[in-house]
Amino acid sequence: MPKRYAREFRRAVCERLVAGEKVTSLSRELGVSEATLYLWKRQALVDAGRAEGVKSFEADELAQAHKTIAELEAELEAVKAAVALFNGEEPVSPKGGARLPRA
Repeated sequence: MPKRYAREFRRAVCERLVAGEKVTSLSRELGVSEATLYLWKRQALVDAGRAEGVKSFEADELAQAHKTIAELEAELEAVKAAVALFNGEEPVSPKGGARLPRA
């Protein structure tokens, strides 16, 4: 499981990275891996408008939109199944089995 860092800690580190401090020295000083710091620096540059990419607040909104869409699609499927059940379109076994009743 990836290690989680406090938002304020990450923000302070990103400010130092964007200001020009070296990743290697910050890595040694703070005990954060260089790979993590490079990722943070890249995202900080994107958020500051100094590099191209998806800004972090936009990515959060996009992830929330995907989650909402998945929830709504699942809800729609449940409603469709209920409508089919009440209209007699779909036979349902009282035991919840997968076999169709004999004619």
